[in-house]
Order: sequence, then C-alpha cells, then structure tokens
Amino acid sequence: MSRMTLSLIVAVGTVVQVGPSLAADAPAARPRPYDTPVVVQTEGLGLKPPVFLPDGQEFKTWQPATKWTRTYHVAAAKAAASDDNDGTLEKPFRTISKAAAILQPGQRVIIHKGVYRERVRPARGGTGADAMIAYEAADGEAPVLRGSRVLAGPWQKVAEGDAVCWQADLPGSLFDVPGENPFREPNVTDKQFDIMSWAQPKRGKKPYTLPRGLVFVNSQRLLQVHERADLARQSNAYWVDVPAGKLLLRLAGGAEPAKASVEVTVQGMIFAPDTEGLGWIAVRGLTIEHAGNQFPMPQQGALSTMRGHHWLIENNAIRQANGCGADIGIQAGWTDLPVGRHIVRGNRISDCGVCGIAGIRPDASLIEDNVLTNNAFHDVETYYETGAIKTHVNRSVVIRRNHIFCTFHGPGIWMDWGNVNSRCTGNLIVDVHTIHGGIFIEASARPNLIDSNVILNTRRGAGIYEHDCTGQAFAHNFIFGGAGPGIRLRGVVTNRRLYGQPFTGGGHTVLNNVVAGNANAIEAKGPPSRLEGNLTDGVEATFDPGKLTLAWKLSAPAPKCEPVMLGGRAIVTHDFLGRAVEAAKTFPGPFGPPTDQPLQLGKDR
Repeated sequence: MSRMTLSLIVAVGTVVQVGPSLAADAPAARPRPYDTPVVVQTEGLGLKPPVFLPDGQEFKTWQPATKWTRTYHVAAAKAAASDDNDGTLEKPFRTISKAAAILQPGQRVIIHKGVYRERVRPARGGTGADAMIAYEAADGEAPVLRGSRVLAGPWQKVAEGDAVCWQADLPGSLFDVPGENPFREPNVTDKQFDIMSWAQPKRGKKPYTLPRGLVFVNSQRLLQVHERADLARQSNAYWVDVPAGKLLLRLAGGAEPAKASVEVTVQGMIFAPDTEGLGWIAVRGLTIEHAGNQFPMPQQGALSTMRGHHWLIENNAIRQANGCGADIGIQAGWTDLPVGRHIVRGNRISDCGVCGIAGIRPDASLIEDNVLTNNAFHDVETYYETGAIKTHVNRSVVIRRNHIFCTFHGPGIWMDWGNVNSRCTGNLIVDVHTIHGGIFIEASARPNLIDSNVILNTRRGAGIYEHDCTGQAFAHNFIFGGAGPGIRLRGVVTNRRLYGQPFTGGGHTVLNNVVAGNANAIEAKGPPSRLEGNLTDGVEATFDPGKLTLAWKLSAPAPKCEPVMLGGRAIVTHDFLGRAVEAAKTFPGPFGPPTDQPLQLGKDR
C-alpha cells in the first residue's frame, strides 16, 4: 500500500528461521517490528531449475508428501447425499462444511460436481507436509463454491426516467451466513478507515461508501451505479436502496429479471477458517466465486489463509470477488504468528474488484504459474491497494511465471513496503492500466530483484516503476509498447520513514534490459544509479495476444552486457523460456538474441 502505516514495518539484520513445524518451534523471542529488516530463511526443497535470491542463496520451498489415511466425499448433486452419512463415495456428505468440521491431519475430502452455497470454515490444519489436510475437486469434475444466493423476487416494475427498471426486496432470510449482509455494509467501513491514514481523503466518498454486494444475472456481473438516477443512463446495472433494503435493476432491452437467474452475494469470504494461524492445508481444483467482500484493509479474500502458513493453493479458479480474490498474509496490523511459506500455483484468478492475490508479509512464499485476468475493476487505484498481485513486506518471496492480462486500475504486480531479498521474475504482464507501473516496487531499502519479465502495452504508467526505494536491481526485462516510460526510477516522493530512517532514493542497478517502443526509455531521478547494457534503440516487436507469441528484431547493434552479480554470484541463470544462460553470452532482455521464429510466451490466457 502506497501509504503504509508503521504497524507494518518489519525489521533487519536479524535472521529468523521458521522450520516446518511452525506452531511448535517458533523462536521464543520474535524480532520487534520497526527495528531492522528481517532476512527470512527459506525451506529445504529447491526449484528446478534453481532460483537464487538477491543475497545469493537458493530459494527453497516444500512439497506435499502426505499418504492419506482417510478420504471423505462430498456430493451435493447426489440424491443420497446427507451430512448424517459417513462421507463415503456411496454415502457422501451434502456440504463441504461437514467435512471441514471433522477432517484430521492426514485426511482429505474429495468434492464432487455441484454448486455449494456455503461458507467453508476449516476447523483445523495439518501438522506437516506428511500430514496435511486437503480439499480437492474430484477428477474430471468441477465443483463450485459460491457466495451468492438466488433472488427470486417478486419483482416490481418501476420507471427511472425513460428506462424500465425492476425492484425487489432483499429479505433478511436471504442472508444465511450469520452476521453478514454485503448489501448493508460499505466497501470500506469507518473502522477500516481508522487504520488507514493514507486513505483519509477517500473517507465518505463513493465508491467507498457503496454497498459491497454484487449482483449477477445469468452469471454476468452487473455494474453498480452510484445514484438511482444513473439507471436511466446505464443498462445491465443495479442500485441499492440501503435503508429500505431494496435492489433496483435495469437490464438491457428492458428484460425482466423474473425470466432470468438473479444471484446476489450474501457473504464476504467463501473458504476461510475462523481460527487464525492454521497451516498445512491444500485447496486444489475448486471454483470459488461470488464474494461480496470488503476493500482492503484488512485484506480478506474470497479464499483466505487467515494468517496461516504452509497452504498449497493450486489449480483453482477464483473469480468475481468485490475486493480480493485470495489473501495469503497477515491481512493488516501485526502478528507474531509465523505467517507465509505458501505455494500459490496454477490458479486462474479473474474479475476481482481490488486485488487478485493479496498478502502482507507472506514470508518465503512461492507465487507461480497463475493466470490473472480482468482484475482491479473498481476505479480506486489512488486508494493505493489495487493490483492483480499486491503483496507487502515480501521477505524471501518469489513471484514468477505468472501471466497477467488486462488489469484495469492498478499494477500487474505491486511489491509494497519493506521488501527484503525477494525476486519477481519471468512474469508476462500485458495491458495494464495504471498510474504507476506494470511492475511497481515501493518503499524498499534492501536489495530485491526484478528480472526477466515481459511487460507489454502498459496503458498509462511505466513498464517498471519505483518510488521511495534504494538499491533495487532491474535486469533482463523486455518492456515494449507502453504509453509511459519503459522504466521510471522516480526517487523519493514521500516523507515516510523505513527502519527509522528517511528514504534516500537512487543507487539502483538497471542492467541488460530491452526497453523500446515506449513513450521514452528510462527516467531516473535522485542519487545516481547504474544504467548499463540496456537496449533502447533499433527494436521492432509484434505481439499476438491471441497466440501469445512475440516476434522481434534488431536494426542496431546490441550493447555489450555483463552478467548481473548479486550476493556474490551471477544471479540470472535462466531466461524467460527456461533456457540456461551462459555468462559469457549475456545479451539484453530475457530471451537472448532475436531469431527468425516468433517466441511462444505462454499456452493460453
């Protein structure tokens, strides 16, 4: 967040090792926030090929190794399903919540096809990689966890100007999750504003005061308008009369909602424990959608780890959330819980209003191979909490090989505040509409590496942007076709303090990038930075967004390049395509020299 409070400052010099049995052997004396930046040690399993962090150490993670002692089944679509059953394939449970209440370490639940309209609250976590608890989709089936309920009406025809609109009550009985009604709660409450000093200019203004509930007609999300009169000018839209508890719709062509399927969100989080700090939980292959959740802070996703550790979030579809799709950090404030060490892999995250993936202090987490599309649809970037991926206080975190398309009001990746020894590498970021950058790193005074990314068609801001940072490394990126500068080193822009010291700016390393076809190449303010080996002239490139291919060629000689040295080693060992890089043949960009054949940047979007 661009105006981070000191309650999130973490601290340096101290090494904290948090091993696999986090709950049992966390250190007795945790470092205090505000003192020094913490260097977090990673786990024991290296990636293939290896990935090195700015301190020269190899990033290591973990992998599940559980031999399941029991498997339960949930199959709401089966006539025989009942929560009074024993949960076998022949006699499955009806709800996921039943399984969530009884699962023990080393056990899993297989979820079969169907729509599950419930809030899933895991009662416990596992105890290690060899004794996890898992929630998995059945092979070849597509279970959907949905935070909405069907609104049947009755619908009353009303006029708004010359437009035909329809009105229905939002009865209390519809909201069956205790304590929740997204159509009565604003996007940001006064209590939330109280903990966000940077957001005070937005207090009392729309859309922050609008209800956080979403409306879907035949599975399509409608647009929430600010005033009832706006319905006269906007179809496929809705307005909420909060005091009266009524919903007004205007559908295209005067269509009647009684002849369609109308769904409204009744809850914020969909899959989230009530207990903070649970670990060793796997969530695989599920579709999680229709969350009427708040804007940050706190970060509360449709799927939330609730300050947990060692979650495997893999191959899910998370979509249509008002706020965040998934949160993987401490949510807000501070905690001594050993949060992080998650693997967030292979998910498709789309149509989330503020953030796709969010996390404060997701220590030693791996965020890889996700596809994020059409996120940050709320126009609230100057609230400073938006982005396809928006993480803070990244400590020994790797964000790699994610494909990010069409981020409407925020960066593709925003690494915010007090980042230490983290790496953002090999990501594809296309069509970002932002005042900042396709990748934005903020308020960091210890080395982090932004390398080997492909950033295309940034619509407003820079390809890569920083402010309030010192000593960051930007290397081997390919930045083309942006409306702003390719790389913008803006320097110090605020009077905040990090680790008790004011920001100084500058001292960056900008090496071996291809930066061409943008409004201008590299802007650098503040104390001197090292800018060498960057290719800025004579580049022609064509990107096919349908096929995800990039063809490029040179009409000018490439500059001489040297390997990027961090932590006493050549840090970039493989290119965007996973090919080994020979130090003696270092070339600008993430691909090596251009060839006659287009490069295949990915398989699909």
